[in-house]
Parts: sequence; C-alpha cells; structure tokens
Amino acid sequence: MDKIFTQKLNLPYSAIGANGQVRMDRLLNMFQDAAAMQCDKFGISGFDMAKQQLKWVVSRYQVQTHKNPEWLAPLELNTWRSPWKNLYELRHFSIVNPAGEELISALGIWILVKANNSKPVRLSPHLPEALMTPATSCPELVKNDHDLDEFDHESEFKIRAHDLDLNQHVNNTVYTQWAMEALPANILIEFMPIDCNVSFIKESFYPGKIISSVKIDHQRDTVLSRHSIFLKKNRVKLANLTMTWKKINGQ
Repeated sequence: MDKIFTQKLNLPYSAIGANGQVRMDRLLNMFQDAAAMQCDKFGISGFDMAKQQLKWVVSRYQVQTHKNPEWLAPLELNTWRSPWKNLYELRHFSIVNPAGEELISALGIWILVKANNSKPVRLSPHLPEALMTPATSCPELVKNDHDLDEFDHESEFKIRAHDLDLNQHVNNTVYTQWAMEALPANILIEFMPIDCNVSFIKESFYPGKIISSVKIDHQRDTVLSRHSIFLKKNRVKLANLTMTWKKINGQ
C-alpha cells in the first residue's frame, strides 16, 4: 500500500475568494476529497465504514498557508495517514508547486465513531492490520479551547439541507464559512488567513439555527480572530476556531 496519496490538480476559479486568495472552505473540501480517495483504496472509506455501522468524523484541522496558490497553477496535493495510540488517525496534507515549494500544509484528526450514537471506537478492530503502524510522534496541537464571555460580532444562520454530508450532519467545511461570515468585510477583503485552527466539539443537524460569534484582536502586523459557534436554541457550543490573518500585499 502506498503510504502517500498524490493528486495532481490546478486551482479552479471557484476556489478563489473575493480577495483573490484561495478559500479556506474549498481547501478543506480538497483535503477531504483526497483523504477519501486514499481511504477508498485502503477499503476504509465512509461507505466501507457504513457497512460496519461506523463513520469517520473530523475532530480538528490545523491549516497553515505559506504562500497563496495562483489560479490554474499546477499543484500537487499529498496526503498520508497514521494511527495514534489506537484512538484516532493523524491525517497530514501538503500542497506543493512544481518546484517542490510547499504552499499549504495541514493536519487533521479523524476519529472513528459508532453511527448510531457517535461514540468513539478503537481503530484496530475495524482497520486492516497493515494500516495500524502507529505514528512515531503526534504533532503539537494548537491551543484552541477558548471560552469567551464577550464577542465583537455575531451572525445567525439557518442550517440548510445542503450543508449536510453522508453522515447526515453538517459538513466540517461549513463551520469555516459560518465563522468567517461573522467577520467585518474589511478583514475578509484586505487580509488572508495564514493559520486556521478548527476544533469540532459537537455535531449539528438539519433543521436548526446557529450563532457564529467572533472576538477580534488587532496586532502589530496581523489580526487574530477567535470564533465560537453555538446552537441557537440552547447556546451549546459546536466549534471553536482561531485564525491569524495578514494584510494582502497591495491592499
């Protein structure tokens, strides 16, 4: 089994936002699609797990944008996985240009859970033995457990049927959309996210409404935004996001 899955691609027009930079939600979609294709080759895709009444859920994402990829530029997306302490999978991503320069790097944590109650299960009973070689170490996880009492901006959104994925819950990419929509327009247009850390706490389902809240700290050369997403009816927290933004050259 090839440990690294490689996908050749060109950045499509639909992946570019109003600020001319790659959209974070589209990045996460590309990561998810590449990981799913490798899982399919291993026989552990979402469809394979469903036959065991199990499902994969993403617990965390840590994304670093080192250099913005340009429209139609030839790119190579690499992803590889390894189990950690039989509890979850570490899923790495790297987007490089033809010169081998890394433009974007990311880490995801995938957990295998029971489909009927979302309780985590150990990996080894459900994955082939050949896939159970553990990681030698776990990358440092960015602190992302803020519990803020006050926010600078809040926005309300309806959960749409279109937001759901195969697991019948809101797909992880939607949380980044909700988070960023709560930001002032000048940040979204004049800045680009160079670090995006997402912690998924609870699942959300259709129908329903959520509140996207954000606290903004303007620093010397960057903007730090700390987000929390809540279910509107009971204020249960669904996710935390911490993002670092830098000014786009020429803005």
